[in-house]
Amino acid sequence: MASALWRLDGVTMPGRGRPRLDRLTAEIPSGVTAIIGDSGAGKTTLLNLLVGFEQPGTGNVDSFLDAENAPPLAWCPPDDGLWPHLTVQRHLELVAPHAGVMIDSILRDFDLEGLARAEADRLSAGEAARLSAARAVASGARVLVMDEPFVHVNPAREERYWAAVRTAIEERRGSLVFASHQPEIVLREATHVLCLDEGRLIWQGPVQTLYHEPPACDVARFLGPINWFEDGEASRWLGATAEGAVRVRPEKLSLDVSETGPHFVEEARFCGGVAVADLRHETSGARRRVYHRPVSDSLRRGMRVALRAALAGLLAILVCGCDGSSDGPSVQLPVSEVHSRSLPAEEGFLPAPRAMTFGPDGMLYVLDDAGRVLVYDSEGELARRWRMPESDVGNPEGICVLRDGRVCVADTHYHRCVFFDEAGEFLGTFGENGEGPGQFIFPCGVVQDSQGNVYVSEYGGNDRIQKFTEDGECLMQFGSVGTEPGQFQRASGLAWHDGTVYVADAINNRIQAFRDSGEFDRIVNRAGSADLDYPYDVAVQDESLYVVEYKAGRVSRLSFEGEVIGRFGSTGRGENQFWTPWGLAVNSQGRIVVGDTGNRRMVELVP
Repeated sequence: MASALWRLDGVTMPGRGRPRLDRLTAEIPSGVTAIIGDSGAGKTTLLNLLVGFEQPGTGNVDSFLDAENAPPLAWCPPDDGLWPHLTVQRHLELVAPHAGVMIDSILRDFDLEGLARAEADRLSAGEAARLSAARAVASGARVLVMDEPFVHVNPAREERYWAAVRTAIEERRGSLVFASHQPEIVLREATHVLCLDEGRLIWQGPVQTLYHEPPACDVARFLGPINWFEDGEASRWLGATAEGAVRVRPEKLSLDVSETGPHFVEEARFCGGVAVADLRHETSGARRRVYHRPVSDSLRRGMRVALRAALAGLLAILVCGCDGSSDGPSVQLPVSEVHSRSLPAEEGFLPAPRAMTFGPDGMLYVLDDAGRVLVYDSEGELARRWRMPESDVGNPEGICVLRDGRVCVADTHYHRCVFFDEAGEFLGTFGENGEGPGQFIFPCGVVQDSQGNVYVSEYGGNDRIQKFTEDGECLMQFGSVGTEPGQFQRASGLAWHDGTVYVADAINNRIQAFRDSGEFDRIVNRAGSADLDYPYDVAVQDESLYVVEYKAGRVSRLSFEGEVIGRFGSTGRGENQFWTPWGLAVNSQGRIVVGDTGNRRMVELVP
């Protein structure tokens, strides 16, 4: 699993007319990540936030860079950021961490040998771009951040310079974050991608997933042309029977000249690796443009042709769900129905759910990334809602309905917990920013035991669990930052059962159990076969644990001994799939509700 370099939570950056970034929530993993979008999409603003050149207007940016590595990152800004009075060679010498750095080799890699004594203000735009990239490589930084680094470079030699950057990253086992508007570069260089459009995050995830399994046509086009056949169109154009939409990338589609072909060519163009044809269907008269593999003979107006989609491609492009994770156990959770729904819109924005819990009365309480608490009845109807007192710097991540009917919310980025009554009236808070007893860095999980005590988890360098009275008086704390038993890396969701507190230890990929006295008991999934991938939340029901996994995109049910009882879901955008789910709740009837955060929906699993 790739660890996070940065996490952005509800970030908005003001701009002229519209925000430069609009409520952006994302995670930048280690490895190579591309930020793609048109001019004005917000790419530079996002990179400026990552390197600390700008601060968010609202929301929060958490950095997990290794502060002991000097420098922790190197930045190639859009204006190259060179020192105009220094020579090319001096640029590299000043940033090199030690004398062993091969300056001459770096000059050769970026074709700067003949310019070594030239001052930066004498360089062309392309030469300056190459120097900026060379300086980043010479710094020895483990993380490079580059804003369209070779946009002014001769395209015939651009790949050579990308190869030099790629080699440096691989040799130092580092990471790269870069902005681009060119799909071919993203496909060649990146493993992860964030798609921006007018300041909004449209999609994030693996490059291969977006290329081969895009959720929608508009999103698919971030990585180049695609043939998107809506429901029912596949039979007309491909001669294939398929339910739902079908998506075919150009390399999977051939256009064959045929005397019996059902389509006529109206116009055709050769564009290198991809050819474009405007076709008319003979029977219906329907017209469409297709992107396909180039043909050996030139196509001419009036030719009869047939479309052929590669079988392997067609099987992979049906937009349908998946019955579960392929690497899970043979036993699936018994789910008879799956229902999805979106949260109420907020000023034209579709919020995403984060945390949820069932109250004693069967009502479902949901936190979202618009700073709201939403309460649904047993029929799924919205009964009431209210807003957090503040949400400009970030939104809450944990919620619990207490025995006396009060609602306790972990107000994560305000370093406190907030009490509301059943109607949403504000009652008070406890906690403040700090690392001492009764203080918080980022509180994110809340649960209550049978005696009325409240447990709160937190992360942000002070990962631990604190135990409070019902009124917020701190009783004790347990746990610390680390990887040893009883330590946490992002202590997240909590559950309590029969004297035991269960903690989702997210980055350590495990569920840990503690006695409610604070004594460490065990690592639950060490005892069995449950390989968890970033467990974010945990619930107890039917004498077992239900865990939602942020990275694996699934729900796992475990015994208290750590054996897998069943699993449901996989990572993706389709039916029966989840994308970075944050929370879940399970009621006494076994009804599971998942906060499918990345897909901006709630998903109910009915047994």
